[in-house]
Amino acid sequence: MENVETIANLKKMSKEGNVQASYELGLRYYKGINVEVNYEKAKEYFEKSAEGGYTSACYYLGMIYYNGKGVQTNHTKAKEYFEKADVDNNIFSSYYLGKIYYWGDGVEKNYDKANEYKEKVLSKPFFAKQDTEIEKFYSVIDFEEQSQKYATELQKQIQDEFKNLYGDSIKN
Repeated sequence: MENVETIANLKKMSKEGNVQASYELGLRYYKGINVEVNYEKAKEYFEKSAEGGYTSACYYLGMIYYNGKGVQTNHTKAKEYFEKADVDNNIFSSYYLGKIYYWGDGVEKNYDKANEYKEKVLSKPFFAKQDTEIEKFYSVIDFEEQSQKYATELQKQIQDEFKNLYGDSIKN
């Protein structure tokens, strides 16, 4: 179990402008990692991180607005954040942008745009090219399993990076 000192250190680093610390705090509040889930605090820390140029925080801001986590659901605003994260080829943002265009969530339906994002997602290393119709793509269970595996690996990399930068106070 993580100690209070680590959270305090992350808050201090965030206050000093460390965008990675802000992102890490946002993740903890968003997912309830050693703190109680608090979407308002998660949003606050993700916004701070995103303002500092950390595009991964934009993905989570997109999720907050897409799913209405602590805010009114707003697919238009979610799209804006997903687009910012997609600049760095965030596969999850590409996935949600595809869904937004496919279903017309806050935008006019655009199957060509949806298909562009589908191709972007399928071209990532852990996907084999598939001949699937766009309707089937969004219901493929394997996508979510592979996405979770990728997210878990990415989270471990981020935690390892924090550990290397700030010592053993960051726990898995």
